[in-house]
Amino acid sequence: MRKLNELKRKARLTGLLLSGLGLMAVSPAFGGDAGCAPSCTPDQPNACCTKVYEEAGTKLAAELERLTAECCAPKTCAPTCTNPDTCCGEEESGDDGDCCSGRLTRLFDDCDGCGNFLEDNGWKLSGWLEFGITFNGNRPANDLNTPGVGFNQADSQFMLNQLYFVLEKDAAANEDCFGWGGRVDLLVGSDAADTAVFGGPNNTPNFDGTWSNNDNATANQIGLAMPQMYASFYAPIGNGVTINAGHFYTLIGYEVVPATGNFFYSRAYTMQYNEPFTHTGVLASTDLSDNLSVTGGITTGWDDFQNQNNEWSFLGSIGWTSDSEDTSVTFAISSGGENDAFGGTSNLTIFSIVAQQKLTDNLSYVFQHDHMFFPNNDANAAGVTAEAYGINQYLFYDICDSTRAGMRVEWWRDHNGTQLGNPGTNYYEITAGLNHKLNSCIQVRPEIRWDWADGADPWTTKSGATKDSQFTVGTDVILVF
Repeated sequence: MRKLNELKRKARLTGLLLSGLGLMAVSPAFGGDAGCAPSCTPDQPNACCTKVYEEAGTKLAAELERLTAECCAPKTCAPTCTNPDTCCGEEESGDDGDCCSGRLTRLFDDCDGCGNFLEDNGWKLSGWLEFGITFNGNRPANDLNTPGVGFNQADSQFMLNQLYFVLEKDAAANEDCFGWGGRVDLLVGSDAADTAVFGGPNNTPNFDGTWSNNDNATANQIGLAMPQMYASFYAPIGNGVTINAGHFYTLIGYEVVPATGNFFYSRAYTMQYNEPFTHTGVLASTDLSDNLSVTGGITTGWDDFQNQNNEWSFLGSIGWTSDSEDTSVTFAISSGGENDAFGGTSNLTIFSIVAQQKLTDNLSYVFQHDHMFFPNNDANAAGVTAEAYGINQYLFYDICDSTRAGMRVEWWRDHNGTQLGNPGTNYYEITAGLNHKLNSCIQVRPEIRWDWADGADPWTTKSGATKDSQFTVGTDVILVF
C-alpha cells in the first residue's frame, strides 16, 4: 500500500512537472500575456518573456506544494485544508498517508480546519484497539491457558484485550526552556484486571484495583484500569532533566503491558510472573552523554498506588547505546521493603538486563535476563530467600516493509514455588509468529507457542487431568487511531 501510494504520488508530480515545463516552453499564454508570444522564446529573452516564465513557475510551484501536502483526513467543518502543516499527507508525519496516527487528536480540529485545541496547547490524544483469540490443543476443562501465555489466557474465546487511550504532553518539547507535561493512560478490556494495582494498605487493593471488580475478575471479564497517570517537568540543566511524578509503568524487563509495544500476542513468563507492572512515585531521567542515559527515583513498591507498609523502594536504570545505534544494553533494578509471607517486611529486589543487537539490515537479536530475590517470602521455610529467574531470547527478521517474523525462546525457574506453586520447576516456551501491517492503521499478529515444564504437570486437559505441556495457536488484531 505504501509503495503504491508513493508511486501514484510520484507519477502525479512527474506528470505535472513535464506538462508544466512543456507549457512554459511552447505557450506564453500560460503566463497570462499572449500578446508577446511571437518574440517570447528561450533564445530571445525580453521583459515580457521573463514575466511569462516567472508567473508560470509560480503557478507550477504552488501546484506542487498543494499536491505534496494534500489532506487525506476528513474535516468536520472545513472541506479543504488551508494550512499544509495540519495535513496528514506529508511524508514526515510517518503515517504513509493512511491517516491513522493522530486521528483522535484531529477530532479537536477548529472549524476552519487549521487549528486544533489539543495541539495548540501541546497535547496529543491517541490510542488503539486490540482483540484476538487463542486455541489450546489441550482443550483445558477450566478454559484457561495458564500458567504461561499471559493476557490471552482464555481458551477458544474471543477477547477484547485492550481499548487503550493515551493523553499526553511532552514536557521537553522545547529543550531550551523549562516545561511541563504529563500523561494519562486509560485501558478498557480484559487486560485491565492484569494491569490494575494489586496491593495497598494491608494488602487491600485500591485505586483502579477495585474498579469494575478487577480484584475478582474472571479471565475474560471486561474491566477498566488507569496504568499511568503522572505529571512531567523538564529543566534545561546539562543535557536536560525530566521528572515524572505519579503512577507509571516499570523500567524492568523487555516486554510491556501496551499491546503496541510488543511483537507477540502472548507474553513471556518473566514479564507475567517475575516483574512488576506499575509503580507510584517520582522518577528523574537524563542523558549523561550521547550514548549513556540514567533514570532513578523512589516508589511505593510493586503494583500499588498507596504505600502499604510505609516502606520505600528504589527504581532505576542505566542504558548505553552505540554511536551506530545498532547495539544497546540496559540494566534496571527495583529494591525495597514489601510485605513478606510471615506478616513482616522484607527487601524485595529484582533486576533485569536487556541487550539488543542489530545483526544485519533485516535481522536483530534481543537478550533478557531477570532475577528476583525476596527473603522470608517462602511460607514453608522461614528465613529462606525466595527466588525466580529466567532468560528470554528473541530473533526478529524484517521480510519486507509490512511484514516481520519473530521467535522467542525462554527458560524460567520458579525456584521456591512462590510464584506458581511448584517448587523447583523449570518452565520453557518457544513462540514463533508474524507481524503483518495491512496498512499503517491495522496490524495482524498470528503466533504458535509450545510450553512445557520439568518437575510439575501444571496444565489442565479436557478430562480434568494434568499435563506437562501445552500447544497454543493464537492471533490478535491491533487497530491504531
